[in-house]
Amino acid sequence: MKQGETFVNVNGNGGYDSNPYARMSNSFSGETYVPGMQEKAAGVEEVTNNASMDNTPVVGFLYSISRQGIGEYWPLHLGKNTIGRAATCDIQLREMSVSDLHASISIKQMKTTHKLIASIRDEGSKNGIYINKDELDYDSHSCKTNDIITIGSSYQLLLLLIDAEQYGLTIAENFVPDNSFNPQSRQGGSQSTFSDFDPYNPEGRQVDLGTVDLNGGQAGGPGGTSFM
Repeated sequence: MKQGETFVNVNGNGGYDSNPYARMSNSFSGETYVPGMQEKAAGVEEVTNNASMDNTPVVGFLYSISRQGIGEYWPLHLGKNTIGRAATCDIQLREMSVSDLHASISIKQMKTTHKLIASIRDEGSKNGIYINKDELDYDSHSCKTNDIITIGSSYQLLLLLIDAEQYGLTIAENFVPDNSFNPQSRQGGSQSTFSDFDPYNPEGRQVDLGTVDLNGGQAGGPGGTSFM
C-alpha cells in the first residue's frame, strides 16, 4: 500500500469486515479500527457493527466529531433506526454513557407532500437525550435537519436529512454502472465482476486519495490521517 492511501478492510479469509466503515492498518492484518480514523481512541475497544443492513433508501446521516475530532458518520434509512452501544443497533456508539439500546430515530416520507419527517425517542436509556439544549423525556419528539442530538453524556450527533426532490436530485436515465470494479485488484488479487452493484452497500469502498484533514489539506503520514 502506498503512503497516504486508505483501503477497505479485508479479513483473513479474503472477505470484507462486518463494519462498513472500518479502516485497515498499514499491514493487511484484518484489524478493525474506529470508523473514520486510522488510530484507535485511547482506552477504547475495537469497533464492530453486526447490525443487519436493509434495502430501504438512505435519506440522511448522523455526523459526529465527538470521539477524536476527525469525524464519523452513519446512514439513516426510512423507517426505524436504532441507536446504542450494542452491536445489534443500526448506529453503534461505543461510549460508556450510551446504553445498549439508547434511542431510535424514525423517518417517514409523506405520501402527499413527499416531505421527510423525523422523530426521536428515548428507549429507556440511563443518561438521556438532548436535542440542541433541550432534555427529552420518554415520549417521541420531532427532530429536523441541522439539529444537534446528544446521546448520553458525550456523543453529539449532527442530524442531516436529505430531501432529494427538494435538492433536485434524480436518477440518471443513462447511468451505466461499471461492474468490473474490484477493490482487491490494487492489492494483487484476482479480477472479479460485480454483476449486482448496490449503491447503498458500503462493502468494497476504495479511496484513491489519502484522508483529507478538517482544513481541506492532504493529511500526511501512514494511512494519510493527521490528528488535531
